[in-house]
Amino acid sequence: FSVGEKRSLVSLVLIGSILLMGLLLVHGKDYDRSSKDSPHVRHKRGIIWDFFQKMVITKNLIVDQYTDTRNTLNDIYNVVNEQFSDPGPQKPTSSPRITTEKNALFSGEETGNNSGEETTTPFTISRYELGRILGRNFRGIQKLAMKEFNTALNATSYNLAEYKAEADKQFANSLAVEKKNKLKSLKG
Repeated sequence: FSVGEKRSLVSLVLIGSILLMGLLLVHGKDYDRSSKDSPHVRHKRGIIWDFFQKMVITKNLIVDQYTDTRNTLNDIYNVVNEQFSDPGPQKPTSSPRITTEKNALFSGEETGNNSGEETTTPFTISRYELGRILGRNFRGIQKLAMKEFNTALNATSYNLAEYKAEADKQFANSLAVEKKNKLKSLKG
């Protein structure tokens, strides 16, 4: 096709689409009038159709949820990884990550002439130090849980002993009362 033929073809397609839209608008108005006169009836497709349609919708929902969760976890993993001072393995991201900090460093804006401004580096921690802190916290929580558990067991044994003593006392009182009543009935 030459350039002139392409332009004429495009103009014919545009004119055709405009005419088609006009026809749809005209017939759409007639359809709206007829739909107001008679109620819309939806024909049932059947149980099997509805079942499979719901299965497909459920599958799509699960796949979308899985994809969103995976992408979010990858992003969180990479953000946390960027905070460590020692290098670690990089996981692939769902989309390329663009940060202004890295771009500003490589764009040549900071050429070394600081005009009285101090730049502070953000606090970073090594993986080893984080593991040491988390281990210490975990051991402390374990000790606290065991202490609470032992206290609860000890209190339970005291409570059981008190309950047994009270029950024996009540049982002994009721036996004594029954014996007195029996003796009264025999004498009486």
